Amino acid sequence: MTELETLQRQHYQAYVKAVKEIINNNTIALVDSDIAPLIKKPPLDSMDQVKSKLLALAKKENLVLETETLNLIVSQFREKLENRFQIIKKIRLDGLFLEIDKILEKKDEQIIKITKKQLNSINSQIKKEIKDILNDLVQKNIINNLDKLFVEQDKEIKINRIKSDIFKYLNSRGIYQKQLLESIDFKILVKDTTLINGIKEQADRYIFTLNNSRIFN
Repeated sequence: MTELETLQRQHYQAYVKAVKEIINNNTIALVDSDIAPLIKKPPLDSMDQVKSKLLALAKKENLVLETETLNLIVSQFREKLENRFQIIKKIRLDGLFLEIDKILEKKDEQIIKITKKQLNSINSQIKKEIKDILNDLVQKNIINNLDKLFVEQDKEIKINRIKSDIFKYLNSRGIYQKQLLESIDFKILVKDTTLINGIKEQADRYIFTLNNSRIFN
């Protein structure tokens, strides 16, 4: 390999590294900065959809809730959602880096492109995982703990009605999940656009330097 070929190879390797860094930063920002705030405790209790719904259902049935227990259950639900949503990073990074590996396997120094079609395939996996996590944690952390919430445990019929209503609200067909998934979809769409543009800009810089730098002439 000549000195020029070595320099060109190093330039390409730096380009690939920069693209991977863009993908990594984009994915971390998506999960930690965009999606996490959607599930963290809101600044006002009145903005907490899960807590407000449980309080409204209890009021409708004239039942008293254990406030501290309610706060604990909802808090743990949100914390576990945030923790388990970290899997989104792995799904997205694994999928995108696999696409890059396919390009690098061709051996010649090709420009890296990430398409909407590739991202849609990865996003489908992410959305399925999110739904599975939500359904699992709604059952384990909310529905299964509702009996602990009520001061009057002898109101079994009323409590069962609340269980049914909160499940309808929180399950995959309910308002809570639909709104949350719509918000996450929007965050993903924005980050996908940013990612595609960022990778294109990096390719433009790589090509410009390759064609115009005196080092490569």
